[in-house]
Amino acid sequence: MTSHFIKNATVISVDPKIGVQCNCDILVKDGIIKEVGQNLSSGDGVNIIDGTDCLVSPGFVDTHHHLWQQLIRGLTTDWSLADYAVHIRRTYCSIFTPDDVYKANYFATLDCINNGITTVLDHSHILNSPAHTDASIQGLKDAGIRGTWCYAFYESPDRHDLEGPGHDHTLATPSGFDHKARVEDARRAREKHFPVNDPEKTLLTFGGAPSEAEGMPAQDLKEEIDFFRSIGTRVITMHIGMGCYDVGNRIVKMLEDADKLGKDLVFSHGAALTDEELKMIHKAGSGVSATAETEIQMGMGPPIAWKAAAAGCNVGIGIDITSNQNNDMLASMRLLLQHERGRRWEPMLGKDVPIDITPKSEEALYMATLGGARVVGLDHLVGSITPGKRADLLITRCDDMNVVPVIHPIGTLMFNAHIGNIDTVMIDGKIVKKDGKVLNFDWPKLRQDIRERAARIVDVAKRDKVASTAEYWKAVFKH
Repeated sequence: MTSHFIKNATVISVDPKIGVQCNCDILVKDGIIKEVGQNLSSGDGVNIIDGTDCLVSPGFVDTHHHLWQQLIRGLTTDWSLADYAVHIRRTYCSIFTPDDVYKANYFATLDCINNGITTVLDHSHILNSPAHTDASIQGLKDAGIRGTWCYAFYESPDRHDLEGPGHDHTLATPSGFDHKARVEDARRAREKHFPVNDPEKTLLTFGGAPSEAEGMPAQDLKEEIDFFRSIGTRVITMHIGMGCYDVGNRIVKMLEDADKLGKDLVFSHGAALTDEELKMIHKAGSGVSATAETEIQMGMGPPIAWKAAAAGCNVGIGIDITSNQNNDMLASMRLLLQHERGRRWEPMLGKDVPIDITPKSEEALYMATLGGARVVGLDHLVGSITPGKRADLLITRCDDMNVVPVIHPIGTLMFNAHIGNIDTVMIDGKIVKKDGKVLNFDWPKLRQDIRERAARIVDVAKRDKVASTAEYWKAVFKH
């Protein structure tokens, strides 16, 4: 059922015209938000939901994620980006079979929904064959999330040296699946899986991701962007400006000079972006995705979210990798916000007394909802509780000890609530989580399957004989 009447809730709309309203009703008809206000009439043929002691907010928008890493959860929590480049890109990327990719993406998407994420941008750089491509897309479609799946041209290294007794699956890129073949595979995927690429008509849309913007010739990057645009990609995303690892290419400046910037570009990370480049991003209407947990941990520099927002850029929040942290947008918002507050206090130590705290909680919530929707070009459909938009909604129940009383609704949602309090999730008006449980899948069966796949992948990875990250990094990258 996609028609609902939520009554007597506290609504956090993220719409400046509606704001935060208590004792508020929401009427959803055929998946579309029809009315928001007090003392509304439900009409006939709708599902009545009691919103008493509940917060209703827009679904979260995750603007940068590599969903396939759900099978190696927790692996990288003490890693630098150098560790990641050596071990994930060199080893683990080469181990996943197409069915591993399907299960990882399916599971990751369900887990995102469980955490209140209703829209995701999947930067999929695990496409080691056309079969991997098909599996990656199908995992998201079967889980039923809204978003954009981005075909990444990154090529996993051939690691047949890792194969051993009892492991007859193919490792890494098959012979002949080079860049030229990937271009044709991207075209095939667009035509086969996304014959309609209009977000008003389909939940999942098609996007692209260049090989690696910081590590490829400028001409190749421009050609890949041109190719993606030629086949009708909706979004093109790339990693750039990664702090200590930035090679000084000034990608945004180069793209501006080549007249390649546009609203369809999403730049992830970006700690090394210059003020000049941020002005260019703002002028072009491109988006910036901050991923606080990985950026702070892995040496990518302080998140640029607030600096980019101050420059007028569209800014969203990304989870990035579940090999590192959970699919928890509430935690990501808190970390991003508190890190920025601490950064602003630091120059005052021993000199002045902090009075007015900035940024405010609602600014981080905006980045996780409407701001993120603007980054991925979906703000006309989702990101706020606004009549006419699609009903991607969260109902957070405030009955447990950690969320009573509710004095500051946004503060309660961001700083007190956790995944267990998210009672209901709607995507396009369809209830996909109810009574605290994601619907329509067999969790015990999936759980066992995931455990077995993860154990096999880790076992294969142990055969890698690389001596250390530092030695490998110095040998390959000459640092």
